[in-house]
Amino acid sequence: MIILHVSNQLRSNFIEKLYRNMSDFIENKNLNWIPSLFDTVGSYLNCSNITVYEWDEGESCYFLIYHSNDEKVPHIFMSNHLEAIDDKTNTIIKIDTPSHPWKIIINHTTNDNMDQLKIDVVKIEINNYLTTFSSILHNMHMPLFNNRLLQLTNELSGSIHTSFIFQKIADVIQSTFHGITVSYMVTQEFTIPDHLNVKVMAWNDASLSSEIKQTFMKGHLQYDSDKLTLYLPITGKQGNYGVIEIHGEVIFTMNSNGKYFLTEVAKVCGNALETAFLFQHSRNEIDQLTKINQTSNHFNSRLDFREIINTLKSQFASYSSDSTFAILPLDGKYAGASVGNDPYFEQEEGLMFLHNLKNYTKDYKEIFFCGNFRDSEPNSIFQSVIAVPMKHENNLIGIVFIGHKEEYQYDYHQYKLMESMIQHSVVAIANTLQKEQLTKALAVDHLTGLYSRQYLEETVNTHMKEGSKGALILFDIDDFKQVNDSYGHLIGDQVLIQVSQALQQVVKDKYIAARWGGEELAIYAQQISLEEAIEISRKACDIVEKTTNPRVTLSSGVSSWSNDDNNSANSIWERSDKALYEAKELGKNKVIYK
Repeated sequence: MIILHVSNQLRSNFIEKLYRNMSDFIENKNLNWIPSLFDTVGSYLNCSNITVYEWDEGESCYFLIYHSNDEKVPHIFMSNHLEAIDDKTNTIIKIDTPSHPWKIIINHTTNDNMDQLKIDVVKIEINNYLTTFSSILHNMHMPLFNNRLLQLTNELSGSIHTSFIFQKIADVIQSTFHGITVSYMVTQEFTIPDHLNVKVMAWNDASLSSEIKQTFMKGHLQYDSDKLTLYLPITGKQGNYGVIEIHGEVIFTMNSNGKYFLTEVAKVCGNALETAFLFQHSRNEIDQLTKINQTSNHFNSRLDFREIINTLKSQFASYSSDSTFAILPLDGKYAGASVGNDPYFEQEEGLMFLHNLKNYTKDYKEIFFCGNFRDSEPNSIFQSVIAVPMKHENNLIGIVFIGHKEEYQYDYHQYKLMESMIQHSVVAIANTLQKEQLTKALAVDHLTGLYSRQYLEETVNTHMKEGSKGALILFDIDDFKQVNDSYGHLIGDQVLIQVSQALQQVVKDKYIAARWGGEELAIYAQQISLEEAIEISRKACDIVEKTTNPRVTLSSGVSSWSNDDNNSANSIWERSDKALYEAKELGKNKVIYK
């Protein structure tokens, strides 16, 4: 029998503080009971330098669980190292209770006369304390768990930040059960800080344990006694979202109340994640509907085909800046080249690629969506592909292509948004093209198919008010009277048609070609320089000389304007006309600019 000659009052105060710590824990006043416990010990011994290690049987070493200053102490000590530091300035107290195999190192360098009897009191009372506390922990009162569940539910109610949810769940579990590690396996990507152990489930991952798979599929807790690990399903009202993996020695002695508590915590986690996900989904839906509404209003306020297309492309770019876009009109009455944001579609290879989409859209009748397109088309430069036919009143207008050179760049929500925006644009595009056809029909020269002089003049006047630069090119068919005299007016008309077709070949849908009068023709090009206009003129003259039969040549006069100069529409006509006159005077078949 050990007789300790220590003040009964000091010992009584020490024991009272110990069990007040236990009482606070039970009443949920002090969730982190270990620091409080050893603060009490330090106060009793008049020593603030106390280190506590817990034995890990699996790792055959002690690991740090408490120190007054963690930065000064290594986190891992092998057991023989602990024995080696037992010197005059350190006292080691060994605790052998089943659930807490501890070694307490008391450093008393500032108090060499520390009473050994006090040390013995600490050893006896801490053993008694931990034995009693272990029994209480084993039969934990449900009110403690219920209070924590209620507090956790309230804190996560309405939370829209998944990182906060994961962090809070881990904090509650680790503060309730000592020595626990928490990790997550989830079914989808979340934006999570690096310090949280959250991984995405991959069913083809060989490292994914059968317990995790069973927990997720069955929605029930799984237990691996060898690994001292619990697996909890993260379940919501609409499905399972993953698994919480909990590891620690305390799992071995955990009673049914503790496991029930953890199961309920996992449910709270599932419901919170589901709420956050649904909130984010709803917000995305609202954003998408707002975007679609704004885009539709923008479409309806624009009657220019290219402006509508550019609006559509800019909207797509806001969701995927590295994507490539192209629109290919298909119906003959909506003739026009593909409109894209990549030079690839100006090449024959790119145009052929768009036409080949016919095979995947079943004659442009169905939407095509693929994340690994090269598996089917190894030569394709695109991996992620969306192709959406544009239909209006059962008529196929064209097809919209959206592509990315990396695989799986578009999720389902992006795909549905792009599809919806395209369908909303169809009516505006169809109306615009029909309006342009009607306008053209009313302003087209019936013989040549070119625009009339009146339409050209109106276009130039309008653009000089709204644009920043442009160029006017006038052409005259050289010696056209001789053609009429030699071959007759019927052949003369055919030559005029051939020249007009050559000009249309040059302008395509970018510029305006018009019949100026008689054998005089014109091209007006918006937003180009004088040098570019001269190049267009020379190209037109070259095509005419090579393709007409009987062969004719053109004389051309070119002028340009910009906001930097004080120009008027009349000055543009006059300068182009003078340049054309000079070209005729200098021997014809020439390009002169003013």
